[in-house]
Amino acid sequence: MPADSTLLLIPLFIAAAAAGWFFARKTAPSATEQRRSENLSAEYFEGLNFLLNEQPDKALEVFVRMVDVDSETIETHFALGNLFRRRGEVYRAIRIHQNIVERPELPRAQREQALRALADDYLKAGLLDRAEALLQQLADGSSTRQSEALERLVSIYEQERDWEKAIVVQDRLAALSPEGRSPIVAHYYCELAEEALKREDVDAARQSLRHARSADKGSIRGRLLRARLATEEGDARLAARLYTRVLKADGAFAPLVLPPLRRAYEAMGEEAGFAEFIAEAVHERPELQPGVAYAAIVDGGFDDPATSACIRQFVQQNPVLDDLLDILRPDRGGRDAEEKSIRRITEALRRLSGRGPSYRCENCGFAGSTLFWQCPTCKSWDTTRPVAYFRFEAVLDSPSGSGAA
Repeated sequence: MPADSTLLLIPLFIAAAAAGWFFARKTAPSATEQRRSENLSAEYFEGLNFLLNEQPDKALEVFVRMVDVDSETIETHFALGNLFRRRGEVYRAIRIHQNIVERPELPRAQREQALRALADDYLKAGLLDRAEALLQQLADGSSTRQSEALERLVSIYEQERDWEKAIVVQDRLAALSPEGRSPIVAHYYCELAEEALKREDVDAARQSLRHARSADKGSIRGRLLRARLATEEGDARLAARLYTRVLKADGAFAPLVLPPLRRAYEAMGEEAGFAEFIAEAVHERPELQPGVAYAAIVDGGFDDPATSACIRQFVQQNPVLDDLLDILRPDRGGRDAEEKSIRRITEALRRLSGRGPSYRCENCGFAGSTLFWQCPTCKSWDTTRPVAYFRFEAVLDSPSGSGAA
């Protein structure tokens, strides 16, 4: 245990000894109280000796014996236990909170507080089964901390990827909340659908996706999974319709949605229809232009005037790319020469696009090449979006001199 943890216990022993001295002065000492005072004094010096000899674990045991858990000292115990947990000394926190729970005379509210604190200790220590048992105890009774316990159970089941249990607990939370069922439940059903698809159980996947749609009719993830399923079954028209709905719901998904949408139009033999769709989309929503350009650069299969205009604007509005265009553009040659230079830049960007992250969490900034619907860093749902730009500092900083994000 670090030396500063030893320093942490010293004032507690001083406070305990001072309390004993104070009560001895203020009350007429009986024989029992006199013996208690003598024991307190002896334990004080015993604990202090352990501290001075850098044996804080034994000192902690003495402190637990010295200070009874009652209405006047319980907050000290809670503060000490929570402080140990925050400092990463979880097993000492567990010892403190267990000592509180073991007191049969505790009022109900304080016992529930101790159980919750002990569950938090177990969570911090990674002892999920013990934490789950305590939280179930709080959640199944008439505890005033029922909602807190259920929320922590959800966190456990998400870590364990036990989506069916997470759904059950979320439904219990919905019954306690005026807001009703959380749309996060749709993600749980989508997780079940993906698991079913991995084991090639299409019927189970369809059923889970129906539940996801019921939980959140606007679920982007649910639509993407349904579009993927439609594509695999050869229903290009349904896939195109679902991808279009995703794009209308959230334009940030353009880099993810447009390539499979283009392929769906090709499967229907309607390449001209896709070109018309792009032209109409960027006309009605100019903010889609960077996403269209990025998708076209990375995919390489776009060939229509609207997309070409988006790529040209994308290049010209980026200072690095615009400077590169000036270097590559010949003194003479007009528009055709410029288009050729833009194509060279586009090809270079396409080669670099796979070297860096393609998705970024808007909540904590975590970046990666995989779309995580729950951010692995901050654990937030629905905060990760496709990246529609290239980070050229990654190119310059990489050991090989190239890289992009």
